[in-house]
Amino acid sequence: FYSAHRYVFIHSSQIGIEMRYLLIVLLCFLPLNVWAGSSKTADFSKPNVRVIESEEAKKYDGGSKHVKVFMVIDRIFNIDISAGTYEVEAELLLKWRNDEDIDKIRSEFKEHTYAGEKMHKIIDKIWHPEFIVKSELHRRETLFSTIHLNKDGSLELFEKFETILPINTDIREYPFGTLQLNLDIVAFTHDAHEMVFDPIHFELGHPEQDTPVVVGNWTLTDYYIDKKIAHRLSTTDQVFTQNGFHFIIKHDFNDTLQKIFLPLGGVILISIFLNLFSSMQFKANYEARVQGQLTLLLTVFALKFTLAGETPQTHYMNFIDMLFMIATGAILINLFSSIAVGELYLSGQNQRAFRYERVLDWACPFFVVAALALASYSVFT
Repeated sequence: FYSAHRYVFIHSSQIGIEMRYLLIVLLCFLPLNVWAGSSKTADFSKPNVRVIESEEAKKYDGGSKHVKVFMVIDRIFNIDISAGTYEVEAELLLKWRNDEDIDKIRSEFKEHTYAGEKMHKIIDKIWHPEFIVKSELHRRETLFSTIHLNKDGSLELFEKFETILPINTDIREYPFGTLQLNLDIVAFTHDAHEMVFDPIHFELGHPEQDTPVVVGNWTLTDYYIDKKIAHRLSTTDQVFTQNGFHFIIKHDFNDTLQKIFLPLGGVILISIFLNLFSSMQFKANYEARVQGQLTLLLTVFALKFTLAGETPQTHYMNFIDMLFMIATGAILINLFSSIAVGELYLSGQNQRAFRYERVLDWACPFFVVAALALASYSVFT
């Protein structure tokens, strides 16, 4: 009994020592984990996304006043690739320092933040950056704006706005491929020798935002910033800093499938099967085939008209245009072959009509396959 008791005591002591070592290791690593978790805060010392800076813009990074730019895109909506426009709701924050006028600035700010008329009265008295939205189709609508004085003396000018911008609808692969949307801000009153915009933060939607940023049947694939220099016709001896915020979107495949591929594919298959399984040897099929092909042809025209507002208007044929042409061509082949073969049967040339019917009935499927292969090759290679 004594030996057994002594064995249990020694064994439990060893377990206790091991547990103490384990606790010491955990206590050593716990502060490191806490420190690592607390360090995951927003770092505004450098851009959070990819920035492409032109060589010309780099020349003005030295002596100019630097204005930090923070951009959040709240909504991208009413994307109309037929008209080539889209609407955007965005938030812009410009941050800078006026150390030489800090006393004057502090005297103007009885409070830390101003909006409305009080804000405009203050910024009219101090140096501040101004910007325009490049290529906007209508002047931007400012929803609200504020100016804020930080404790370190830096100023923050905030503006939330909406505007309508053009789209470059050069998307030959539509409904596949991607579309690039641009939101460019350009300095207005201060040229690049005096002031440059430094893009620091670009985000699509706030972290707590529940609603999608891109409204409609589109999916965001990428976004980035570029930093350039803008030239104006209004002046020949001044250039202005420009920040471009770009977002790449693509059309949702499910929407494309149900609106384009299934209807067009169904029409083509019905047209082919109507010819293959309704032989003109039977006079009753003559009228059914011709009327059926005419109905399918009108269906394609109606579908093209229905989707006119959702397809890009280009000076060349994109992929969806080719698909509609293939569907129309297949139905026309079946329609004209049905009329020709039917006339041969009606005139009593049954043997000749039968040979032509077999050849023409299989000509359409080969045409569709060859045309789709050529269209895919010309667009995607």
